[in-house]
Amino acid sequence: MTDDIMDWLAELESDLRQKKDRTESLDDLFQISFTGSLEELEKVSWCLAKMAQNKSQDMRVYTILMSMYDVSNDDVVENVAWGLGELAGVGIGSYEALSVLKSLLDSSVSTVRSSAAWAVGRYQHRLHLTDPDAISKLQSLLEDPSELVRKSARFAIDDE
Repeated sequence: MTDDIMDWLAELESDLRQKKDRTESLDDLFQISFTGSLEELEKVSWCLAKMAQNKSQDMRVYTILMSMYDVSNDDVVENVAWGLGELAGVGIGSYEALSVLKSLLDSSVSTVRSSAAWAVGRYQHRLHLTDPDAISKLQSLLEDPSELVRKSARFAIDDE
């Protein structure tokens, strides 16, 4: 069954790259998000983030992403941060999601920290949701060893 799922996810990914509306697949993505292998979860989280980037305003994208933030896979968590940041661009977000993103700023993985910092910036710039602890963490990330993390933190702190 997993090969069938991976083939379906690959087709979905291809469609999303072409900006096709695939919101009809959200119920299936939801199911896979609870039962899938780590490889499948990576694809699911990427597809959800891409839907968000493609300006989907379906709240199920947000709900599924929020259910995946604590998966013990750095690629999944990075995609969750990316997707939550993209959703802020269409006005979808919450203080709960901001709290999740704030916790991801402490990740040991630079790409997760970078995506989370960027997403926190989107929450501040687009949704006008802020958190003093997040701002403090962002300021400390200005000294991060990763240039990408530093740039994302600078984006988040600066006004657009």
